[in-house]
Amino acid sequence: MIDGSAAAIDSVVELAEKARREGLLALEDAVRAVEEPFLRRGLELAIDGTDPEELRDVLEGEISAKRKADKAGAKFFTDMGGYAPTIGIIGTVIGLVHVLENLGEPEKLGHMIAAAFVATLWGVLSANLLWLPLGNKIKRISDLQCQHLELLVEGILAIQSGASPRVVARRLRSLLPPGSLAEEEAA
Repeated sequence: MIDGSAAAIDSVVELAEKARREGLLALEDAVRAVEEPFLRRGLELAIDGTDPEELRDVLEGEISAKRKADKAGAKFFTDMGGYAPTIGIIGTVIGLVHVLENLGEPEKLGHMIAAAFVATLWGVLSANLLWLPLGNKIKRISDLQCQHLELLVEGILAIQSGASPRVVARRLRSLLPPGSLAEEEAA
């Protein structure tokens, strides 16, 4: 999200320059060209004269709703990661019950015991290689996206307040993780 945030900062700074030169109402045409829906909605509210505190509340409400939805999605995968080993053990127990049913045929026991323990292996592997990593990835992506949206909120409010474009750029860049600008400039 750093690349997207850096590009968004550039867009916000350009909009801040236009607003500073021509006034906030001059952004009406420029807002139509903004591709990012959250930024567009926020700027439209700012141009419409929404009170800064109310504007912040509305935008932070959207971020909060996104965070809750993402948390629910991540919880599904994390919960599956918790249940998968248990399901594997249940498979093992069922397999061992079949082993006990066939104690009269010793030549089959080795294969049946091995098959029973494979269920535990699959449960543990699916939890640690699939479900838990997916849940963690969703959480991390959500955090990055929400940080990006929070950065946009600060930019929108700075434009609305008529802040200098240089101040807007510095304020927004200060919200990026340390070292991200150096990585970006090196690329």
